[in-house]
Amino acid sequence: MMRVLRRRAVAALVAVAAVAVAATACTRPATQAAGNGGDLVRISVGVDPSYAPFFLADGEGLFEAAGLNVRVIQTEGGAAGAQNVVAGTSELSGNADSTALTVMAGNPGLRALGVYEDSDRYFRVVLREGVTPKSVKKMGVFPGIGLYFTDRYLRSLGLDPAAIALVTTSPPEQPALLARGDIDGFISFDPWVARAVAQDGHVAGTTGDFGAKYSQWLLASQGWLSTHEELAGRVFRVVAQAADIIAADPDRAAKAVAKAIRMDPAEARNQVTQIDFKGRDFTPGDIEQARQLVDFFRGQGKLGGPVDPEQVLLSGWVGRNSQ
Repeated sequence: MMRVLRRRAVAALVAVAAVAVAATACTRPATQAAGNGGDLVRISVGVDPSYAPFFLADGEGLFEAAGLNVRVIQTEGGAAGAQNVVAGTSELSGNADSTALTVMAGNPGLRALGVYEDSDRYFRVVLREGVTPKSVKKMGVFPGIGLYFTDRYLRSLGLDPAAIALVTTSPPEQPALLARGDIDGFISFDPWVARAVAQDGHVAGTTGDFGAKYSQWLLASQGWLSTHEELAGRVFRVVAQAADIIAADPDRAAKAVAKAIRMDPAEARNQVTQIDFKGRDFTPGDIEQARQLVDFFRGQGKLGGPVDPEQVLLSGWVGRNSQ
């Protein structure tokens, strides 16, 4: 009788273990479950719709279908992704041009492989009720691209940025500051723009109205790239494929974004359609835009060292490695 009970207990434990293994296999990310044996490529990204190509490619198994072993790592955004590449905790990262350049200044081994999105309308100018562009006295500004866009905006109005009070803020703080009258305006992106408008703010334009835009790049370290160039090219090809899908089907992108970062699908779709997603090589225009950013941040004392866009932006790399 005791032997029978012991056999039943062992059988029960085996069954429980089998269920646990099955459950783990079902709930872990597809990129981890692939088991394709290839080199693991960790890609650091932020948590907003501008990273939609990575969320879609990961969520729909495009990396796995291409025979890649990719893990998408969500960070708080900003410089965190590029810093992960520097630290060796990620092989690749997606970063805005302004952020990438400031990190590159202190880390000369970083390289930008190509562009996967641009936008001259994702960032918008929001002013308080009753404030006109010419009557702005105080602007809320977040560091990096926020400061650059604000400077460009004020100069486009014929205003001297030095004569305007620039209040350092984070994007989430800006709607409340605007509503209280602590600032007259700010330049930012949704959902903060929409929240400010809901509190009697109004959109006065986009960055495209004063000739400014931003791009996002795929970054790698030169050390890793030197021995994994073909692999990096395959990853970029999938990111470009996902970007094309997003451009053709924003609803599909919204679904992937909503699932990845627990965002309302309608809000995700709205933000995705404010961005032009396209995987491409660098152009002379990109080099010039990067040079303008470097000159601006150097003038502001925000660069930790020299950075030459012609050296760190690998023009022609996409054409050579991801076709």
